[in-house]
Amino acid sequence: MARPRRVRALLPAALSMVLAAGAALAVSRPPDPLDGVKTSIRLKNFAAAATELQKLAAGGNPDAQYLLAVFYLNGVSGPRDPATAKTWLEKAANKGSARAAFSLATLLQDSNPPDPQGASRWLARARELGFFNTMNTGAQKGAAAAQKGAAAARPGPPSSLLPAAQLTDPAVRREALWLAASDGDVASLEALVDPALVAARDEFGRGALARAAEAASAPAVALLIRRGAPVEAPDQNGTTPLMIAARGGQPAAVDAVLAAHPNVNATDKSGNTALMHAVMSGSLAVVDKLLAAGASVAPRDVQEWSALDFAEVSGATGIAARLREKGATALHRNPVMAAYSQPTSVQRAQRDLYAGWPDLAVAAGRENPELLRTLLARGADPNALTPDGLPILTVAALSGTAHEVEALLAAGAKGNRADRRGNSALLDAVRIGRQDIVAAMLSHGVSPDGRLDDPEPPLIAAAKGGHAGIVRAVVAAHAKPDVRDQYGTSALMLVAQRTEPDLVQRLLDAGAAIEGVDKAGRTALWHAAHAGRAETARVLLERGASADHADAAGENPFGAACAAGATAVVDLMLAKGAKLEARTARGDTPLLLATNAGAVEIVDKLLTHHAEKDAQNEFGDTALIIASRNGNAALVRRLLSAGASTALRNKDRSTAADVARARAFPAVVELLKNA
Repeated sequence: MARPRRVRALLPAALSMVLAAGAALAVSRPPDPLDGVKTSIRLKNFAAAATELQKLAAGGNPDAQYLLAVFYLNGVSGPRDPATAKTWLEKAANKGSARAAFSLATLLQDSNPPDPQGASRWLARARELGFFNTMNTGAQKGAAAAQKGAAAARPGPPSSLLPAAQLTDPAVRREALWLAASDGDVASLEALVDPALVAARDEFGRGALARAAEAASAPAVALLIRRGAPVEAPDQNGTTPLMIAARGGQPAAVDAVLAAHPNVNATDKSGNTALMHAVMSGSLAVVDKLLAAGASVAPRDVQEWSALDFAEVSGATGIAARLREKGATALHRNPVMAAYSQPTSVQRAQRDLYAGWPDLAVAAGRENPELLRTLLARGADPNALTPDGLPILTVAALSGTAHEVEALLAAGAKGNRADRRGNSALLDAVRIGRQDIVAAMLSHGVSPDGRLDDPEPPLIAAAKGGHAGIVRAVVAAHAKPDVRDQYGTSALMLVAQRTEPDLVQRLLDAGAAIEGVDKAGRTALWHAAHAGRAETARVLLERGASADHADAAGENPFGAACAAGATAVVDLMLAKGAKLEARTARGDTPLLLATNAGAVEIVDKLLTHHAEKDAQNEFGDTALIIASRNGNAALVRRLLSAGASTALRNKDRSTAADVARARAFPAVVELLKNA
């Protein structure tokens, strides 16, 4: 399940906080233990930042513990790990970090199922520690609703973990404002907006109002307009906030922009009006609002398309009927004439979107192989470029047909030329899943490994995109099977995370390294176990993969399966003799990992196989202490029935009963008292 947007908002807010603190205290201050971390973050070297945070957090630095939790929540230097993030947040909060206490409140309110009591408790603790957040957050509303016995309200996420007054750096305040606008966070906008920031725009020409319009947040749009946001301000493509709101298809957001009386018939650089954008959204309600506001059905864009053209092509019959009622007309083409009159030159609109393009490039994107062959026969250059540096072969690969690609290659088009982003035509075709194009290029001798300077190998791109047929085709063409992306991930690791055991077999047969590791030290079997893919894990185990190969954090595939609650994978590995007492770098055993995940069935299997029930990790936590802290009565009962000790204490000198009492789990406290 994807993490709610509120929790993901912790990352930009936390990083802004760290960097802003560094800027504010740059003069005459004592050395900050986090200075090295801040430098790494500014350089976007998150792996180095995470390594330094691990050291500082293990040494008891609450600020490092908090920021490390944010890294885990967002998967900054590896897969997201909410359970570990929660542990570090608790440690930081217990050491007096108000931000960590507030973040815990947010995390618990957004958990599945929500824990409003826990959220209320940690929110109260955050206030005790001096955290006075000006935002109207979900945690605050959830806590209040819990006290009233009502369902927790869930508005937009907080855009900052600090009061706006503490964001003194103008660049940080601007980024926070834009984030608040993108999240529709009205309370944050109220605190952050000022005349200078509300008019600020990024390098693409978009400011806070454009972001709020894109988020379809009518309250945010209305607030920004009231506070002076320029309602007619276009971005670099000429797209206005009204066009953006119309394209979003939400009537309330469109109403909020229309209330400022913008020019409803303004056009972007392609000649598209807000009405055309509304038609593209498929929302008849938005179309009606624009028509009522005076939008004209007459304009045509640079390709001579009207709003009705867009409606007819997209199959929006209701919108098309409404536009015809208003007198709209479309460019109807005669299919009979088209059948008898094949063009031998490119027909262009009077106002040409493809100005400066070679005729061959235009033809390559029009799915008309006959026209393309005619132009080639007349001497057109198959290696010509468009004005923006796009090879004609790439045009065909992205929007043409396999026949056109074959014709270009047969005429001498170079298969290894890059577009302006450095992508080969093969990589572009792979990324959009054009298996027919890929097959045509491979059959004409284009290297299955793409260009040496491709941003990523085609095999990796195919595996990431889930394009199984393309993976098979590229492997069959003898692509290098063990190429990696920037994180050290191989195609085998990517495929292992899906239920495609036949692709795993093909890659292994082609020579993929079964025990190869990514930059986090994780094997394909670790990834399969973490994703809960039993059939894929079975193939890897049968081919000799080790269930005991630990990653950089000391977690092996068996531990990953336990932590993920992947019961079927655990069964496979137990049958293969997985080590029950293997420990991670933090000292967690498979039993501790499964307990933290709330995986009752896996805990039962591990205890049945005589796993050490009282094992303690580096924090001194036992499985019983972890289950008690999480309020999991079912796990507490099972562990007690297995004879788990209620007397053991962790490094905070807390027993299982102590942590259950501190977290207000009376049912668990009663179970432990009667044990």
